[in-house]
Amino acid sequence: MEDFCKKLCELERVCFEDCWTMQMLEEQLKNPLTEVAVKYSGEALAGYAIGRVAADEGELFKIAVHPEYRRRHIAETLLTELHEKMRLRGAAKCFLEVRSRNTSAIALYEKQGYKRIALRKNYYNDDDAVIYELNMENKR
Repeated sequence: MEDFCKKLCELERVCFEDCWTMQMLEEQLKNPLTEVAVKYSGEALAGYAIGRVAADEGELFKIAVHPEYRRRHIAETLLTELHEKMRLRGAAKCFLEVRSRNTSAIALYEKQGYKRIALRKNYYNDDDAVIYELNMENKR
């Protein structure tokens, strides 16, 4: 698990300014509610999606695709896989929050069927958070 966490941590640093630490990733992966989807290109970690399922709700925490592998539908594949894992654990809905200015992520989520349900003003230091919900029962 340590090697896997290192790979996730390296990808975190490439993709996010406010990346999770190795300890945060390890704790998340040890949590029995956590679900992860990963995509490799050869030995290289191309991307991952991580979330959790509690009762009948899923929550997407993060999705990351290495810049070298973007625009290849990897994010869509990761979301589809993560949603399926969540459904198998009983999730009927999935929630996420995204920076309001992250237009590429918003386009991906809306393409996957997520609907905007709320706005958290000034949630981030420099931006609002948009809350999205996906009814996974309709995606079967």
